[in-house]
Amino acid sequence: MDERTYQTAVTLLADQSPALWRRVQKRPRLLAWLRSGDHLLLPKPLERYRREIFRKLRWVAPGDLAALMRALRQYRGRESVRLAARQLASLATVPETSAEMARLAEACLHGALGALAPSPACEGFCVLGMGKLGGGELNFSSDVDLVFVHADGADGVRWTRVAERLVKVIGEPTNEGVAFRVDMGLRPEGRGGPLVVSAEAMERYYESFGRTWERAALLKARPVAGDLPLGARVLASLEPFVWRRSVDAAAIEEMRSLKRRVEERAVARGDDVKLGPGGIREVEFFVQALQLLHGGRLAAMRERSTLGALRHALVAGLVSVPDHDALAGAYLFLRRVEDRLQMAEELRTHRLPEDPAALDRLAKGLGFAGVEAFRAELQAHRARVGSIFSDLLHVSGVRPSPPDASLALACDPDALPGRRAEALARKGFADPAAALATLERLARRPGSPFGRRGAAPPLALSLLAGCSASPDPDLALLHLGELFAPLRAPAAFHELLDRNPPTVRLLTTLFGTSDFLSKEFIRHPELLDSLVRSDAAAVRRSRAELAAILAERVDPAQPAERRLGALRRFKGEEVLRIGLHDVAGDLEVEEVLEELTALADVLVGECLRIAWEPVVERWGRPRSRFAVVGLGSLGGSELGYHSDVDLLFVYEGPGESEGGRSGHGSHAELFSRLAQRLLSNLSMQLGEGVLYRTDVRLRPSGNEGMLVVSLPSLSSHHERSEPWERQALTRARFVAGDASLFERVDREVLQPLVLRPVSDPRALAAEIARVRGRMESELSGERGGRPNPKLGRGGLADIEFCAQYLQLVHRLREPNTLRALRALRAAGALPQSEAAVLERAWRFLRRLELALRIVHDFPLQQLPEPGRALDALARRMGGYSGSRPGERLREDYDAATSEVRGAYEHILGA
Repeated sequence: MDERTYQTAVTLLADQSPALWRRVQKRPRLLAWLRSGDHLLLPKPLERYRREIFRKLRWVAPGDLAALMRALRQYRGRESVRLAARQLASLATVPETSAEMARLAEACLHGALGALAPSPACEGFCVLGMGKLGGGELNFSSDVDLVFVHADGADGVRWTRVAERLVKVIGEPTNEGVAFRVDMGLRPEGRGGPLVVSAEAMERYYESFGRTWERAALLKARPVAGDLPLGARVLASLEPFVWRRSVDAAAIEEMRSLKRRVEERAVARGDDVKLGPGGIREVEFFVQALQLLHGGRLAAMRERSTLGALRHALVAGLVSVPDHDALAGAYLFLRRVEDRLQMAEELRTHRLPEDPAALDRLAKGLGFAGVEAFRAELQAHRARVGSIFSDLLHVSGVRPSPPDASLALACDPDALPGRRAEALARKGFADPAAALATLERLARRPGSPFGRRGAAPPLALSLLAGCSASPDPDLALLHLGELFAPLRAPAAFHELLDRNPPTVRLLTTLFGTSDFLSKEFIRHPELLDSLVRSDAAAVRRSRAELAAILAERVDPAQPAERRLGALRRFKGEEVLRIGLHDVAGDLEVEEVLEELTALADVLVGECLRIAWEPVVERWGRPRSRFAVVGLGSLGGSELGYHSDVDLLFVYEGPGESEGGRSGHGSHAELFSRLAQRLLSNLSMQLGEGVLYRTDVRLRPSGNEGMLVVSLPSLSSHHERSEPWERQALTRARFVAGDASLFERVDREVLQPLVLRPVSDPRALAAEIARVRGRMESELSGERGGRPNPKLGRGGLADIEFCAQYLQLVHRLREPNTLRALRALRAAGALPQSEAAVLERAWRFLRRLELALRIVHDFPLQQLPEPGRALDALARRMGGYSGSRPGERLREDYDAATSEVRGAYEHILGA
């Protein structure tokens, strides 16, 4: 870690948190610990917390509760200092800190329970995390809300004794404080009920007596310690109670009553950022109400985190973009204020300080010039939340919201064209004349909702509102027109959309995000069922699952061309599935890449099987094994939208086939024909398009070499290979064919080649930097002034070349860039500060590349010029709502690439 980052964190900790600074002064070794390793730079996963607590507790004698309590409190105190310093120094966001705090609490509960009832004795007893612990969004001094459950037939008395001791060791105050304050008030029957309840009794209680507020309490419930499968089964049994497919008038009235109580209590708490008007509680209740109303039909709304559920509500069309942005922005701001209030003295407080000096310190610590500027920002957020919250629950048919006046005017075929165009401009359409022309074409379609006289029907307003709220309203409306234009019987289509408002939002978001996915959908409007069912569709699918689904789709008895057409249709549906979950925010960037890679692996494997049949029929079976090796982004499991697949074909050795109708064939000839057929199967243009563009230039001797290479030839060639070839093979991975042959290739060629000692690291660095420099100057196209996130200065290629160079020098091999950076950091080969910079930038640039490539049905390499296209790209990225989105994206891009180039120059000495 660089000294400046460390000093900034320590200075802010001393200034903003007197309580934590007193803790540091009592344990001065904490400062040296903070400076060392990655403690400040990187978040800790749950497993690391668990390992650290295990090491801490293994010295505690069984039954020594005092020592157990002391160890837990010391560990929590140390981690509190670390988490506070990370957030104060802007090394972690509020959601990241909240998620880590929840992981810390979960690990403490796991460790304490393991000490009190060692495994496997925990079987039959589970700790459920409720509230912010269950949601993975624990604030800095939050209570942990717990419910204890034991299996039917288990010894309830014994588990009650264990639970009492667990509450004591976690939550009882000592001179070291508490590990976490414990609140058991959310258990069945509240504080008057048994401390531990059986699974059957819990289910019976909620079936018979459960109220709406208890449904809300269970929204975030999650097994956190003990017998986790038991907890999962209990929560699954409660799903009919929590997630109702229909909500009756009584339940809505009870929710209104709960809302009134939130409002009444807020009045008397003006300076309370949680419970006061427009505070955190109102945002949380707003989101929970939408979950209770719609989660029975929309599985995506069963998200435990507040911001995650709010994002799903946006995608489902349950909140508008302005309301989503206002609520999310306010929630993040208020949670940040709440954390700073609680860091100050490690107290569970949400109230602004009355002392002027303390309030001034808080304001300046949050980045404001003074108290007045802070109060103005706070009031603006609370006013927006209050306004949105006041309209909650007016949408149940009792008090419908009036239609948006601009949308209604734009949809009115009797209004003057000029006024309709002005209304479209107000709703974000950059070319209102073209948008109006599309609406007029839609109005001429028989039965179109856009052609009705008088008040526009809800479907027309909903479709236009969805287009307006999408990243590119003009593109969304254009695709909507292309979808409806060729339909011969649109009434059923309209009816299906009318019955499924969330599908309207998902469809218009897709249409305003991705040109190429939209075209896939428009070519196959029968995929509307996929959209309607997308809420229940798997977010992720393994290779085995994809292969099983594909096997049901492809009939081996069909001619090869029909089977290849089926592969292309399958790819279209799966890319649409992945793209939908990408657009909806359900997949992290690395998960999108892994899903696209898994799909390519399965399709390459099936194409190989189709290619194999005629070759074997003609020449007979070979007496040698054959493997398809993935290189580049395919090998690294980082395949994006429109990525080429880089392939290398290897067979075992010389010989002849067994013979077929054309006689015998040499292995070299037979496998060459097999590879050619495979490449043709992948890249052949059919009515459904191509599967993948292929690249085989990374084989030995490039385009001048043999298409397939024997294992002995591969080994011989790489005895004298160039550095760039060794570098390319760091990403080699088995894709299809014979896995055991690839194991030989890995053992006999790849590992000896990649892992052999580097005699002159400086010369290797100079050669790698030379190749990288040529890529940047000749291929990036940045001389025209438009940045290239992959090949340009500070782009993804810089990060990949750093990872590959360090793997060669430090004798590691990991095809995936992100995992390689982590392995290098763990091995001490990459400084913690540079690892954090490269990981953070990799995620940003990969997300940017995906957002850039999801737009068109061809690959795009460079960022658009400032203006409408760059603004749309920023909105597609997420997190860039409001004014100047493109400008703010470009600022973030420049900052990220400058950091990457700095790390690249330091690592390679370039």
